[in-house]
Amino acid sequence: MRVFYFFLICILTAGCSSRGESAGDLNTIDLASNVGKGKIVDLSDVAHDIRYVKLETNDSSLIGSFPKAYYENGRIYVVCSKVIIAFDENGKFLFKLDSRGRGPKESVNISNILFLPESGDILIHSRGNERTNKLLFFDKNGKYLKTKDMPVKFNMSSEMVLRLNSNLYVYPFHLLKQDSATIIASVYDSTFNVLKNISTPYLPENEKITHMQMAKRESDGSVTMINAGSYFSIQPPNMYIFKDNVRFLTKGNDTIFSLDSKLNYYPAFWINYGKYKNQSPDNINISTEKGKYITQKNNYFIESEENIILQFYLRDYCHEPYEITFTNLNRIRVNRYTDCYALYNKKTGAFTLMNQPVKNMLGFREDIKNGPPFLPVSISSDFQACALFTASQIIEYAQANDVKGELKEIAKDLKDTDNPIVAIAKMR
Repeated sequence: MRVFYFFLICILTAGCSSRGESAGDLNTIDLASNVGKGKIVDLSDVAHDIRYVKLETNDSSLIGSFPKAYYENGRIYVVCSKVIIAFDENGKFLFKLDSRGRGPKESVNISNILFLPESGDILIHSRGNERTNKLLFFDKNGKYLKTKDMPVKFNMSSEMVLRLNSNLYVYPFHLLKQDSATIIASVYDSTFNVLKNISTPYLPENEKITHMQMAKRESDGSVTMINAGSYFSIQPPNMYIFKDNVRFLTKGNDTIFSLDSKLNYYPAFWINYGKYKNQSPDNINISTEKGKYITQKNNYFIESEENIILQFYLRDYCHEPYEITFTNLNRIRVNRYTDCYALYNKKTGAFTLMNQPVKNMLGFREDIKNGPPFLPVSISSDFQACALFTASQIIEYAQANDVKGELKEIAKDLKDTDNPIVAIAKMR
């Protein structure tokens, strides 16, 4: 199977032209040679600069739990519980957009939110329980513009859509029926005519089956998990925009494919797992923390002009585990994790597993303004990467470290009830 797989990649590579990539060869991300190694990576190695923005705190702009920050077109957007809170680049509150609801201008089930770089418009993908599927468009000030109905694919669970440009939409599928498992995504024009179907990449058989488990309480009061059945399921690819390309990461496949605006689809990067690749035919007892193999976490992928930041479940091969303490109802729980972030330099081919700059804190060592470790959660079309810190995190870090620049000034007057602080790094 390994020989056939490499042969298939060679055919795909040779058959593509006008990639939009500078090189015609398949680029290798050499994980296998770097397992057990690692080093602290400075932010200045991958970014020109970083700035910190204090977000205005008022009754309309309060940010809740599990927020995610984005930067695009000189604006900061914080998404929390599917609600968008917009700020200008200096942190001044602009508006709140809550499109949840069942009306014609509302969203039943929001699967994706996009901030369009060329116009500043906001695009919300909504999927309804009645299998409706639509795109809602809002202008840069949160005013409703229009709705576009999208096609419904039966025997496939619709997933989040990506907009490559004004005339190209890419739509992945969660495949639930074996007879419809040959296509994992489709490319549509602005009127949702199919322009291209994306074939499902090679997947081992164990990646096509999902096992359900249920809790069983034993006679002694303990709880164990038991097998509750299995069903056919191929997870949709995770997709990311890079310039005029869409990157495809599919669970169980070690190749990152790319689609450009001319509809050329080709393998762009291959991850060399070597002996650390999962060869087991059984995935019923797979854990993200333990095991004799390594996998990529596909829902994290940050790409700039020079670098790609990835995340891997290193499991038993993790050289630097970390712990997070959770407090709930006066109970303290400590969880141990064995994942690790990694940096791949597209120009040199160098691959680095990133050590923790501060114990139990992952990311880059912030050596520009001596701030807390920086781990981006999003990146803009012009490569501005965002991270979010609570007011308490900044206060505590500034008390223990000699922070510089505007971060030092922000920390002076910060209260732990204030909105989060956004860090924006201009990536190389």
